[in-house]
Amino acid sequence: MNLQFSRITCASVMAALLCGNFPQLVSARPEVALPTTQSGQFIREWLKQCQAPDVEQMTKWLTTHLSDEAAKRGGGIGQVTTQNSAEICNTNGGFRIDAVQDSDPSSVSLVVVGSKSNIWFDLTLATDTAGKIAGLYIQPTPPAESSLPKDLSDASIKREVRQTVTRLDEEGLFSGIVVVARGSKAIVSASAGYASRTGRSAITGSTQFTLGSLGKMFTATAIGQLVDRHELSFDDTVGKFFPEYPNKTVRDKVTVGMLLSHTDGLGDFLRKRTPEMMRNGVKRASEFMPLYDEDEPQFEPGTQWAYSNAGLALAGAIVEKASGEDYPDYIRRHVFAPAGMTHSDPNNVPHRSDQMVTPYTRMTKTGPSPDWREAPYDIGSPAGGALSSADDLVRFADALRSGLLVSKATFEEMTKTHGPMPPGFKYGYAMGIEDVYGRTFVGHNGGFPGVSTHLYMLLDSPYTVVVLSNQDPPAEAYAGSQIAALIVEKAKVGK
Repeated sequence: MNLQFSRITCASVMAALLCGNFPQLVSARPEVALPTTQSGQFIREWLKQCQAPDVEQMTKWLTTHLSDEAAKRGGGIGQVTTQNSAEICNTNGGFRIDAVQDSDPSSVSLVVVGSKSNIWFDLTLATDTAGKIAGLYIQPTPPAESSLPKDLSDASIKREVRQTVTRLDEEGLFSGIVVVARGSKAIVSASAGYASRTGRSAITGSTQFTLGSLGKMFTATAIGQLVDRHELSFDDTVGKFFPEYPNKTVRDKVTVGMLLSHTDGLGDFLRKRTPEMMRNGVKRASEFMPLYDEDEPQFEPGTQWAYSNAGLALAGAIVEKASGEDYPDYIRRHVFAPAGMTHSDPNNVPHRSDQMVTPYTRMTKTGPSPDWREAPYDIGSPAGGALSSADDLVRFADALRSGLLVSKATFEEMTKTHGPMPPGFKYGYAMGIEDVYGRTFVGHNGGFPGVSTHLYMLLDSPYTVVVLSNQDPPAEAYAGSQIAALIVEKAKVGK
């Protein structure tokens, strides 16, 4: 399930590498013919390099062929990106091509499989009018439906999930927990690695993880509750709640629904947070507003889609205006408490406890390191960063879809696509949407150094998959893309 809504957005080759979302490519099997276009030739060359990755060779190749615009989006070309891609190529043992999904004169899309990891990936390369690489996108994807086991009983699901988590742990690709649930009851819970590598403490269903952008779902739930209580509507403009909002375009044209669907044109604010905020915390969502409230939208509101942490932060400030409660208190009282989420916290004030995992990353200021180190801790906001546990997220999913937290009509609205989206992409109100084998998953992921999380809810079924990892992305996708696929198939056959 490729719901790519983490705090780090991977929009180009370089960005994908920096996000850890760069899968490995393998030598093509003779029976899979690549197109003879420029994109096809680049893919062929890249796959060949990945068989025996060499940092210097990759640097030279990327420097020669990547467009200036793609390099700019990804932060430039250098050892950081090439070292990271070489590491992923080595981790997966190169790739074999399973199929050519799509091809036209300017792009080609493949399904590739890690030769050693056996993880499936979508790989797309696009070129610009000058014949340069405009983008290279790679994401873990569900395996071919025909490759799934025939036995989908609960006992088989337990076995498959545990084997998957163990294998990924042995390959260094996953540390964390996976829970598959039917309603509020777990079918299987499987963990690997340690909450703390120094203390070698176990990860359990009540262990707290920083969620990253998965926490955006709490903000959308709060807005949905206020809609149900007729205290606001998705069509209300920002100006209704903040008549003196500094940017006139945002004030008059951006709606609550646009904020939740990332069609508002706003950008990011996380890098603008002050050292004092990170040290002492933030008690109200409105305290973040000066970091973005004078920013001009990147486009006419409602006409495009672009990931926007500032938009969700502003939605949290609207929760405060409409409810009269501080955002963290509102989430505690109206989302966590009724759902029975006793191991969850907005994390707006930094703190440590024995229940929390230690986040581990290989990213450094100079690029990826071969060794894991403790990652910086984050603080929570309406855009993400809350703390929760696997068991609590199962309770949250069950309460959300059952009508306990929001009405079923509002939940249905939250899980619909709103506004213009990129081709083949769907997003609701702080909800990623993806079709897998003819069924629909909704949910959200989160990721930044030391954090990789995902909550999957299969619509028209009671099934939930929670994946929480305390290491770099795409750890959650390595596990989640395979396990979520099993659950879709299980639901389809009525097991």
